[in-house]
Amino acid sequence: MPMVLGGLKRLELIRTKPELKERLWTVVAALQKGLREAGFDLGKTNSAVTPVYMKGGEAEATNLVYDLRENFGIFCSMIVYPVIPKGDILLRLIPTAMHTLEDVEITVDAFKKVRKTLLEGKYSTTDFAIVEVDM
Repeated sequence: MPMVLGGLKRLELIRTKPELKERLWTVVAALQKGLREAGFDLGKTNSAVTPVYMKGGEAEATNLVYDLRENFGIFCSMIVYPVIPKGDILLRLIPTAMHTLEDVEITVDAFKKVRKTLLEGKYSTTDFAIVEVDM
């Protein structure tokens, strides 16, 4: 039932607050433009969900996503082999109407930094994703 209520609330907001839809597409356009201008491959997308394609393996993708989340405060999901070809990484960003253009700038800058780290091979040799837990 909560999913149904959430869906109904989203429909209500779409009907009563069209400015949210406008703001979402402003944020999406800025994000996708910024990433493309920075040289990222987004493929073809006409959705708010923004794919970012990179090269690397599962460990590199895991470490990269961990770095984005823990050190830059950016959440994105990753898709790797066997869903996509081995050696490819697909990251999915989902901007919302609550994000700002400043958030977009921060995100693009973070992606530039993690791409540099990826290209330097540091994600394949560093265990970012290993978190030690005190028991």
